[in-house]
Amino acid sequence: MQGSQGHVRGVAEAMERWGVPAVRTVRHEVNAASWVYWQTVRRQRAGEVVLLLRRRSGCYLVHTKAFYPAGTYRLPSGGIKPGEDLGKAVLRETAEETSLTVEVEAFLAIVQHHFVRGGNAIAFTSYLFLLEERGGTLRVADDSEAITGFRDVSLADVVALADALEAMPPAWRDWGRFRASVHRVVGEVLGTG
Repeated sequence: MQGSQGHVRGVAEAMERWGVPAVRTVRHEVNAASWVYWQTVRRQRAGEVVLLLRRRSGCYLVHTKAFYPAGTYRLPSGGIKPGEDLGKAVLRETAEETSLTVEVEAFLAIVQHHFVRGGNAIAFTSYLFLLEERGGTLRVADDSEAITGFRDVSLADVVALADALEAMPPAWRDWGRFRASVHRVVGEVLGTG
């Protein structure tokens, strides 16, 4: 398998602090363009953190970006730098994308993705965390993120976003299925799926 999982420091420590996560493996058959994309991603990132951020209202934060098809929302996420500590990556990405102060409530899941094309596979891992908003004002701190909007949605709506992500136009379909898989895992581990 190409791109065996890069070193992510602090996984054991995250489990000790925030609980043992569920582990899921998802296989994604991808087109040629997606294959090239994932080869590039694996050289730049050791994995990603996905943020299930519960707002003070009890709703959960999703966002959209300037280059997404209209109406596309998903959970915030961000790359883990090679050798970066997992807990620090969660807080860094939260600050960059939301400017909110949060407390990590739970390490919910490790989702091991296998992107497959022509008998070859590329591994990539998503680390899903439940966060609780503690303070700050919601705004994008890093303009390079290209985030253009936020919504607060129910937990059931977070899971329902998977259907919309899986039904994206052909040019976005592989990406949408990848993103949908973590939304479905939210439903599995929190009992809403």
